[in-house]
Amino acid sequence: MARRNAQVFYPSYQGLASKLLDRPWTSADGMGADELSQQVQASVAADQLQQTGHTPTMRDIAPLALQEFYLALGVSEMMETNHFFFDPDELEIRDDMVMFVEDADETIAWAVPMDQVSLPDPIVYRRTVAADEPDDTGQWESTDETVSELIADILTWNYSEEDLD
Repeated sequence: MARRNAQVFYPSYQGLASKLLDRPWTSADGMGADELSQQVQASVAADQLQQTGHTPTMRDIAPLALQEFYLALGVSEMMETNHFFFDPDELEIRDDMVMFVEDADETIAWAVPMDQVSLPDPIVYRRTVAADEPDDTGQWESTDETVSELIADILTWNYSEEDLD
């Protein structure tokens, strides 16, 4: 039986820092569990869920793959590249989707459906309009990638070998 507190995605995210930034990962790249919890509880998404009479927990807002991303790289320079990863207190719900990343031009947002947030690594959907647009604007399309795959792809694309030279 697997341990409940075993980190699943965290080591891969640590490896991305070493591989893409050409330096060792350090604990200063990530945030502590208490800080992450406090930020998620202070998020727009938490406020939105509280307005419906629900007292949200981190598991109600961020899937495990996203939680471990913040724990490993949540305060590193990798949070803001050609894509902007939302800080945990900036997570927001639109169209029953928890948005967590947007492109630099603010024209496309990526999110996880609320009914799949409890999964460790759910499929991500892409919105055809920016995160600031209201509900029922644009369309959501499946990326056929999980949260961890999308994060790895975005970071690898942003820190390609050519860019590091």
